Amino acid sequence: MENTTHPFEERCKLLKEEIGLEVPLLVIETFKRYDLPKNNYFYSIFWHVDNDSFIIFYTEPFIELVVTRYKEIHGQNADLAKLSEQLDDAVYEYRIKENCFDRTNPDFEFINKCYEEFKKTGEELIITMDLGDHDNLVINKEEKGNIGYNLSTYKTTTGIQYKYLTHFKPLPELIRGSFGWQEKIL
Repeated sequence: MENTTHPFEERCKLLKEEIGLEVPLLVIETFKRYDLPKNNYFYSIFWHVDNDSFIIFYTEPFIELVVTRYKEIHGQNADLAKLSEQLDDAVYEYRIKENCFDRTNPDFEFINKCYEEFKKTGEELIITMDLGDHDNLVINKEEKGNIGYNLSTYKTTTGIQYKYLTHFKPLPELIRGSFGWQEKIL
């Protein structure tokens, strides 16, 4: 019996080599279990990966660090509106290959400095792949391999409002649910 590698395993190896993306084992095992076509809603994101594929979700410790450093530079009573706007823009400008926010954008220089300091503590931001329709596949941290929902879910930490993920569901559960939905309309 010939031992063949699943096409998704090959794809994951290529993504790791090319852009440093480590696909969670749960995701790999799930896609191996279900024989999904490449155009499947969940599966297709791994076949069309670019910089726009990723959305970052901040953590409370990161926001606290950023605000602390910002106030050290601009004073304790600094207006946080500009910082808040930069943080809002940066969530869509994460570059997984470089493990930073878009370095070509000078607006993210301060955020990148804070992110470098933050990473030295062993912490990470929540890195997700955008599935559309406010769904995000978490690719790191404790929720990796799960789908989180992000519509109108905000936290405020030290004066900065930011989105966070809720309603986590395991990828296999959502795939099984999508099969049921497809069967109902056929």
